[in-house]
Amino acid sequence: MPVMGQDLSSVSVTDFILDRLNSMKKFKFLRNFCLAFVFVLVAAGPALTQIGNQSDGFPNLPEMTNTTTTTSNSSETSITDPSQGVNQTIESSEVSGSETSSSSGSSSSSSSSSSSSSSSVTAGKEVDRGGFEGIVQGGQTDQVVQAFEEAQAVDFGNQLGIPLYGKAPTIDEIAKALCNIHQATSKKPAINYIFAGEKGLDTLTIFPQCLTAATEQVNEPFARKFTPEAKRPTLEKVLQEFRSQVTNPRNIRSTSYLKSAQQLYQWIIAPMEPELQANNIDIIVFAMDAGLRSMPIAALHDGKQFLIEKYGVALIPSFGLTDSRYINLKDAQVLAMGASEFTEQNPLPAVPVELSEIVGEGGKWSGQKLLNEAFTLENFKLLNRQQHFQIIHLATHGEFQPGNVSNSYIQFWNEKLRMNELPQIAQELGWNAASTAPVELLVLSACRTALGDEQAELGFAGLTVQAGIKSALASLWYVSDAGTLALMNEFYKQLKLTANKAEALRQAQLSMLTGTVQVEGGQLRGSDQQVLTLPSGVATKSVNVSHPYFWSAFTLIGNWN
Repeated sequence: MPVMGQDLSSVSVTDFILDRLNSMKKFKFLRNFCLAFVFVLVAAGPALTQIGNQSDGFPNLPEMTNTTTTTSNSSETSITDPSQGVNQTIESSEVSGSETSSSSGSSSSSSSSSSSSSSSVTAGKEVDRGGFEGIVQGGQTDQVVQAFEEAQAVDFGNQLGIPLYGKAPTIDEIAKALCNIHQATSKKPAINYIFAGEKGLDTLTIFPQCLTAATEQVNEPFARKFTPEAKRPTLEKVLQEFRSQVTNPRNIRSTSYLKSAQQLYQWIIAPMEPELQANNIDIIVFAMDAGLRSMPIAALHDGKQFLIEKYGVALIPSFGLTDSRYINLKDAQVLAMGASEFTEQNPLPAVPVELSEIVGEGGKWSGQKLLNEAFTLENFKLLNRQQHFQIIHLATHGEFQPGNVSNSYIQFWNEKLRMNELPQIAQELGWNAASTAPVELLVLSACRTALGDEQAELGFAGLTVQAGIKSALASLWYVSDAGTLALMNEFYKQLKLTANKAEALRQAQLSMLTGTVQVEGGQLRGSDQQVLTLPSGVATKSVNVSHPYFWSAFTLIGNWN
């Protein structure tokens, strides 16, 4: 079961819940929110233990389980406070508990106390947008982070059909975790929360904070900015223009996207850039508000450079729903599967070359490779039971569609794997279970999402939560076979060199942007000057892969390390 970022190995679930409620006593909205959000599946069993190799014991994602909440003779109780942020219905046979008093700490920490209780509820169905925006605009900074983290958990949990529970991380906890990551990887990340409100755009960025015994006082590990001119309707209009210009293959010889790309940069990045530079940030990890998650953010432009020329970028559902631990992948085992032919969908003729360049003779990685008729769900399960693969590469069609998550799928040779089936697959295979090492990276090299649709965005951005894996590399729109092969070929080269996912993606995108990677005369020339002959019909003419249409579609979701 996915858990928001908190190590629960040393506390009981009931103690944790009461600690959460007591610490939120001062804030009616957050306390009511917790009643619906945190009291989920208390009967799920004993506390989960920490997994994997984690620096300084920061929160992990424990085992995913399919646990159902049962009620008998249930009555319906409505908790509604339109002015405070949540409108939700709780079905419960009994909700009981006791509280003890607690003293509050600073805005960046919460006090704790424990007691015992027993409860069973079903999570709320939606977050009241007006109340949520009120918290963002008027709340203290830690309240804002907490409200965003919890609202994201409710949205993703409802859309993906996965019960989520746990404690939202505080700013100090996030800043400490970022410091641990910086020390382990030498790359310095920042978490950038983006809120698109009716009154303007709020940006809250959290930086690594590395405290030592000699450190008595440091600057606040965060910065907040507000851009009133970027009101949500205005922002959405410019964003739609940006998407339409970047994603139209007819525009690959045009720079028509620049006007909107630069306007979005001024609203989203520029206000925070002095702080990003002062903190020597290498990677910006975006936790996006609804409607913004399918933005090709790597292609934002400051007037001289693309964002990707200055920073690595990644997308997370929220920090609490992300396993941020670092594992070096240079010697990872890869399962590479895919199909070049389909009975009901367009062929992907470059897939055989794509897979061979990853695993096989002359391939960059060790592992297993299956193509076409062998690319079945049964074989997928069999291989994953026989061997642990840290990277799974699926070169096939995938769709993130509006509506129920079951509308979205990954195409295997003989059937579609629906997104709502992923939790069961994860449970069967033990992905991210406490007793096994997690899958570090799932790559979908020919998927696409319904750009701008909030439900499709939830499925896309929640892919890692849904699949029980740490991170995913996927595309927002379908890119040509030649463009996909160029990106994937470079990404795996760079991952061997950098052992950092976000940096590997950045270097692959830069290689395409700068013309170091070229597609011409039926050949693909990589950054190492290696030449691949492309299958017949893939690219008979030169292709300008330097256009953001080809490289900005690919987004890293979840763990960026």
